[in-house]
Amino acid sequence: MEEPPHALAAPSHRQPYGWYARLRAQRPLFFDAVLGMWVVSDPDLLHQALRHPALRVRPAAEPVPGPLRGRAVGEVFSLLVRMNDGEFHRQHRPAVEQVAASMSDAEVTQAAEAATRDLAARTDPDALLSAIPVQTMARLLGVAPGALEETVGWVHDFTRGIAPGADAKALARADLAAHGLMAQGEASGLGRVAAANRVAFMHQTLDAGAGLLGNAIVRAQAGASPEAGELVTQVTRSDPAIHNTRRFAASELTLGGERIRQNDAVLLVLVPATFGGGPHGCPGERIAMRIAASALRTLQSSAALARFGPVQGYRPLPNARVPVFASQGTPWSP
Repeated sequence: MEEPPHALAAPSHRQPYGWYARLRAQRPLFFDAVLGMWVVSDPDLLHQALRHPALRVRPAAEPVPGPLRGRAVGEVFSLLVRMNDGEFHRQHRPAVEQVAASMSDAEVTQAAEAATRDLAARTDPDALLSAIPVQTMARLLGVAPGALEETVGWVHDFTRGIAPGADAKALARADLAAHGLMAQGEASGLGRVAAANRVAFMHQTLDAGAGLLGNAIVRAQAGASPEAGELVTQVTRSDPAIHNTRRFAASELTLGGERIRQNDAVLLVLVPATFGGGPHGCPGERIAMRIAASALRTLQSSAALARFGPVQGYRPLPNARVPVFASQGTPWSP
């Protein structure tokens, strides 16, 4: 089997983990001329990079991606704690953490079970992977039952619109989604920043949640016998959903003996880590794992896993590992 040509192709490769191990051993930090960025895979260097004050989540000259500027979707992007550093991040990150902490395990379990039972009866298995985490989060955020379908659609449109290379149609749909999602938050009494980060709770669970649930299903199909919660925990270590994240040098710095110049891009290969760390560490790790475990348990108890055929490959995403299944049979009926 051919190896991944570079780190951004690894998440969608059939068997990338031997390649990752060789990368860590042989090229722990190097400049990839094909990608035009530094690639960091050594665990100690990753720890340093994730916490380095000069490595930011956005380029200093482009806090909002060019195609999003002046658009509704770009305004939401500019207010996301995940996409900011400095004083804005310090000021608003605690509120995001507080919202995550307020979601009890019991509430997450109940919402995930309800979302799984609602969606599994009428959703293609591959679409189900993304829809369950998003609908679960929407339920936790108080979206009314009659608005769940539209909300999940908006979150998908928003996510497609902020992806690099989104075309004019995707951007227009993302603008409409941004308006709808922000109106939901503001109608519940949230200010603009809080409403935008309410969107982020749903948006950030889409690919990450799909990967976590999908890779757990792969393990279950292979005959793994642990209880759903333990199986999901194992997957975060052996076949995680998120494989990399990016940083940009706000000023010149030295990392691992290499001089990284101002404005250089840095790709942080998180495997075998799980949810990253540092100031931008995932505040929803507990919630994501609980959603995946509860959804898997519900699918198992209803025999709905039989609808998931063999893995055909992985979605062509640069940072998330989400399996693509062959569909088996007719939609499950609860």
